[in-house]
Amino acid sequence: MERGRIYNKFFNAEEWELVNPDNKEVIEDYTLELKQNQKKKSTIEQYNADWKIIMLYIYRKLKNASILTLTKKDFRKFSLYLTEECQMSNARSNRLMSALRSLLTYCEDDDDIEYENNVAKKVKGLPKKKVRDIIFLSNEQVLKLKDKLLELCDYQKATLLMLGFDSAGRKGELAQVQKHSFYDLERSNTNKVIGKRGKEFYLAYFSGTKECAKLYLEQRGEDDIESMWTLGSGDNLRAADEDNIYEWVLTMAKLLSNIEGKEIPFNVHSLRHSSLEEFNTGDHYVCVELGKEDGFTIQELQLLANHESSATTETYLKDKKDEKFASAFGFTMKQ
Repeated sequence: MERGRIYNKFFNAEEWELVNPDNKEVIEDYTLELKQNQKKKSTIEQYNADWKIIMLYIYRKLKNASILTLTKKDFRKFSLYLTEECQMSNARSNRLMSALRSLLTYCEDDDDIEYENNVAKKVKGLPKKKVRDIIFLSNEQVLKLKDKLLELCDYQKATLLMLGFDSAGRKGELAQVQKHSFYDLERSNTNKVIGKRGKEFYLAYFSGTKECAKLYLEQRGEDDIESMWTLGSGDNLRAADEDNIYEWVLTMAKLLSNIEGKEIPFNVHSLRHSSLEEFNTGDHYVCVELGKEDGFTIQELQLLANHESSATTETYLKDKKDEKFASAFGFTMKQ
């Protein structure tokens, strides 16, 4: 299931009105604390969506009991319900359980709430499963797609494509980019964006993004919207959000599939992987421009990706152990 669909399928406004007021109050109290701690709005919204799913389950399956009275067995059944009845992935189920544990940890730590034993902590998470293979795009494919988007005069999507490929930015980071960052032709970084764990940093971009951004901003003309990304036109012009960016990249995947004559179902996260891989191998067009034929080191890519550890960055690259094995023994690995 795609993001958002689980919540929309599960939520029912009439039933939500009947949910135990004590359970709603716990959500409201913890939400206030998150706001006070200056957590990102999108993070708080996601937590609230998860908590509503939990409270509606309690309303439907556990007689609308107070969440503070539930047992380890209740929460284990909830975990099974998510995977077996709702057909959620292990990763999505684990995230809901994590939201549950976080909420109950808050209750455990709050002196005004009589709750001392967060039994949800004792329910083990489900094993991680690889949902799908990461689609890596080559530098050639990205530039081919860019040229097609320019031919179609879809300059905004071309800019998004190249910014994702240049910066290795996450979807939420790309969504925060503002247009003023692109008017100075000598500039190669966006405004500061907020990434995971509240880290603030700039996204880098290069000649491919600059080429597309110039055409896009000329096409867009003057308006009062700060965001780099917009929807609509005239009086209906408005800033686009993360979900719009996600959908735009899916349309790019269809376009590239038509160009290549085969299905290439890449997404925004694929651009992040592809960027880091092509920078590492030296195949990224920027490597050619900078004379970095051997590519960038893992430590340099760690800075681009804004990872805490270079070990994390390595996981974003292709697994090359088969290629190294074949090269060491002088043969070509075949599928």
